[in-house]
Amino acid sequence: MAMQTTYGHRGRRGARVATLLGVLLGGCVVSPQPSPPVHEPILDTGLVGVSGDPTVLRQQVFLKGEPGAVEPAEGVVLVTNLDSADAPVVAEIKADGSFVAAVDASTEQVLRIQVKQGERRSEPVDLQLTGEPIDATRTMLAHLPCLTIEPAAWVSLEAGEGDVVVRNSCAEDVAIGAPRLRRGAGPFGFSPAEAFVVPAGESAVVTVRADGEGVEREDVLFLEVTAPEPGRRAVTLTLPD
Repeated sequence: MAMQTTYGHRGRRGARVATLLGVLLGGCVVSPQPSPPVHEPILDTGLVGVSGDPTVLRQQVFLKGEPGAVEPAEGVVLVTNLDSADAPVVAEIKADGSFVAAVDASTEQVLRIQVKQGERRSEPVDLQLTGEPIDATRTMLAHLPCLTIEPAAWVSLEAGEGDVVVRNSCAEDVAIGAPRLRRGAGPFGFSPAEAFVVPAGESAVVTVRADGEGVEREDVLFLEVTAPEPGRRAVTLTLPD
């Protein structure tokens, strides 16, 4: 279940490139040396679990990250119950990379976890509650693997607008219901606003914007598949603080 985000891998690759450049330039490098590049935060889901009994509706459970769960160990963890309209829960990350977040949730609901360190964020990870008091299962939306979206789970809208591309490599058309926001308390909008169909082998674009009313700085856009199999994609929308 352990996972590191692709942003973290890019950060480490960037560090190796910087080291190689230093060797090639030799005496041409001036002092003081620049600071090493800062990579995006990494969340190790192998060190994340749930305690408490999530079998009763609105039961509070505790999402716990063991020491080393977040690297670097700073900032906060945002936990969003994708199956409720509650505001995200914010949990401080301790000096050893651990955290505890108390969340209202019940069995089969999905918790989205994202590390936030200033303007940097990890890629969201979704955990579905299994009913076991100590564990949670990471879900990657096995539903219709031939249907993909890009970006897969998070769009940062500091530029005010972005596109979510829905690609259908399935053998049949895919119908998607009218997109909707999880809370609707931020300045986010989208188009199209009505249901649409992505023909087999083709793509569609959902444009997301931050040009409306509302004070909240993030929300979740749901793209709910109605055919050939019911399912859901969830894209977190954020604005800089």
